[in-house]
Amino acid sequence: MQIDPVQNAELTAARHVIGRNILLPLFENAAHAIVMLDTTDLRVISANRKACTALGQTMRTLQRMALAEALPDLPTDRVTRLLRRFVTLRRPRQRLRIKVGGQIPTIYDVDLLRMPEGTGALAVLAQDVTQTLTALRMTDEAEARLVTAIDALPDGFALFDADDRLVICNETLRRFYPECAPAMTPGARFQDILLYGLARGQFSDAIGREDDRLRERLERHADAAGTVEHKLVNGRWLRIVGRPTRDGGHVGLCVDVTTLKEQQQALRRQAITDELTGLRNRRNILEDIGQMADNLPDGQVVVVFHIDLDRFKAVNDVYGHDAGDHVLKHCAAILESAVTAPDFAARVGGDEFIVIRRMTDDRPSIHGFAEQIIQRLMEPIGYAGQFMHIGASIGIAPFEPGNGMGVRGTVLTAADLALYEAKKLGGSALFFETEMREQVLSANALARELQIALERNAFEAHFQPQIDVRGARCLGFEALLRWNHPRRGTLAAGQFLDVAQRAGLTDALDTLMMDAACQALRFLADFGHRDLSVSINMSTAQLSDPHLLARLESALSRHDVPRHLLRIELLESTLLDERTSHILTNVQALVAAGFVVELDDFGTGHAAIAALRKFQVTQIKIDRSFVRHIDTDDELKKLTGAIIGLANSLDIGVLAEGVETQAEQDCLLRMGCGLAQGWFYSKAIPLREMGRFIATFTAGHQPRINVSPRSIRGVS
Repeated sequence: MQIDPVQNAELTAARHVIGRNILLPLFENAAHAIVMLDTTDLRVISANRKACTALGQTMRTLQRMALAEALPDLPTDRVTRLLRRFVTLRRPRQRLRIKVGGQIPTIYDVDLLRMPEGTGALAVLAQDVTQTLTALRMTDEAEARLVTAIDALPDGFALFDADDRLVICNETLRRFYPECAPAMTPGARFQDILLYGLARGQFSDAIGREDDRLRERLERHADAAGTVEHKLVNGRWLRIVGRPTRDGGHVGLCVDVTTLKEQQQALRRQAITDELTGLRNRRNILEDIGQMADNLPDGQVVVVFHIDLDRFKAVNDVYGHDAGDHVLKHCAAILESAVTAPDFAARVGGDEFIVIRRMTDDRPSIHGFAEQIIQRLMEPIGYAGQFMHIGASIGIAPFEPGNGMGVRGTVLTAADLALYEAKKLGGSALFFETEMREQVLSANALARELQIALERNAFEAHFQPQIDVRGARCLGFEALLRWNHPRRGTLAAGQFLDVAQRAGLTDALDTLMMDAACQALRFLADFGHRDLSVSINMSTAQLSDPHLLARLESALSRHDVPRHLLRIELLESTLLDERTSHILTNVQALVAAGFVVELDDFGTGHAAIAALRKFQVTQIKIDRSFVRHIDTDDELKKLTGAIIGLANSLDIGVLAEGVETQAEQDCLLRMGCGLAQGWFYSKAIPLREMGRFIATFTAGHQPRINVSPRSIRGVS
């Protein structure tokens, strides 16, 4: 007979355990309470120490009892039936759970084990699981509370384990991602949930590029501490804030930021929108031009149309500012209707607009579009039962990458310069040309030089004498700005003032001239010429400055000179400026403070006659264009004579500018104008030469006729 080696090994092991008396210590020190019962009468054969302690009996007492008798808290007959049934059914093992005790029972897990045949015994093993069950119950309750709290969160919540599988998510998250929700089951991988949503169009920015979106999102997801924002197909914006967990997983909080995004977009729209017309304003235009120029199809360019309305000021003057606003809104509607996104129209100034369009690189087509705009803007505009008529001039600058027209301002500057040339012609559209680019570069370079010149004090005032011809004496001087350029020599103001104005440097130059004029008055007074005046030109910007009077008084005080000798010259065009009301307030304050106001370049600005009285002008200066060759031009004689007669009738003094010949001087004298300045007497001279000029001129000239007191400037 062949012996089973496995069975033989088991028998050998059993003999060793029995022979070495190992079973008894194991029985006595077992973790379970163990009771051995006789299967015939269910009496206790033996019990280990833990069983004796649990039953509260000694071994001697237990050996005289049936197990049912040792369990007073349980029904004896029920225990007996249970044990006998187990013996009868001849099962090898049965597990049951019992509670022993009153209000706070002890809970045991009990195993009934049948002993080998012939022993007539069964074993009862009991383990106290009260604390374990209590801990499990508390864990379940805590988990239930946690789930309740997570579900109550207003934000979405998800927990993933170290294998990137979903542990838990709340209902808010499911509502945020309705297309992904069916895949959000415990154990589902993040990638599978994302794929499920992508396949069903959950993410608006992923439609048509699902593979790229999957890769990008998984890369961001790998950064457990990152933040992600995306827009869903339903328009909702979500922000996901992730944090790693100690066990290698991560938790994500998903916040609905749709309202915040809408508010941000509303603020951005407000920041870039013109309040009156609803068009874009100047903000961020350069960036948008650059974006539009990226990836343009071959043969297309981005074109900037800079539009300025003609005759708009007349609308304000004649019909009022409400009518002006109506015109601006009307023009804005025309421009907006002429473009489709991403092309756009913007209002960039009082009556200036810009249209940005992507167009075929075809000059006739581009110019044709500009002409259509001009024609539409020239159509009559109805308002309050009346019709208003305006026009427009347009500067055109195509932006083509690589053509030297950089986005950073150059293309806008080019369009602005083209507009400047177009306005000279009136009602036309002009392209920016190469020579204009050179003008821009030259102007930019000149602006940089101007800034350096201001820092180095390279400017000074020269003074052109103003002469009482009949009295053969110098009445005073006009202060004129000069720039001592290191390469180009002495430059007159007309050669750089436009550039200075564009560069925002006129305020510094105005301040310099104001101080120079007062210094000249001090110089003249110190040499005994306390009755000579100095005139300074006031720019529109200066005359609009609410602090002008204080600045003038400060300069006069520093040099201790009287204010009536500092003459304020206004350009005739200033009277027609948009800011006339502000200028009038300042001029009236100057007159009230004792300053004398004169009108320069009279005859060139078409100022209303009433403006002469409104601005309390003491003297007008006839522009040089009405003086040059007046001795040989009968038409000029009539015009200039009319101006002189007008001034005399209004009791306003007259001074002729630009006198260059004896014949021009004599002709003006015959017409009744005895005050003059020009190269016939002297060019503008530096401060240091003023005293010598006065002495030389006085010595070399004699009065031609007796002088009437009213003909001398300054006497009114």
